[in-house]
Amino acid sequence: MAPSHERSLAEQQISGMEEQQSSNGRSVTVQINGRTVSAEYSDQTGQLLLREDGAIVQEWYPPHSWVAIASAAGASNWGTRPSSEDLQALIRNEMLPAAQRVGYR
Repeated sequence: MAPSHERSLAEQQISGMEEQQSSNGRSVTVQINGRTVSAEYSDQTGQLLLREDGAIVQEWYPPHSWVAIASAAGASNWGTRPSSEDLQALIRNEMLPAAQRVGYR
């Protein structure tokens, strides 16, 4: 585990994770500095949406959605169905400035 001083900045920024799973896929919603950010993945189409306060910020379709998840999640072996942790890694990768991601997966 990384020392607490390496992760504390990123941990202060992300809070309140909420997971939802449906027959179509899954979504993860977190709070970042008072903003509501969610990543939604459709198992049926491979579509990946990133929303901030309800508005679509990014939208990917295969193979770009797979590359975006693999780039953020690393070697999690997610296949074609990302876990909640993989989607949370995508949110960190896309929505936090690089300085806040240091030492954080």
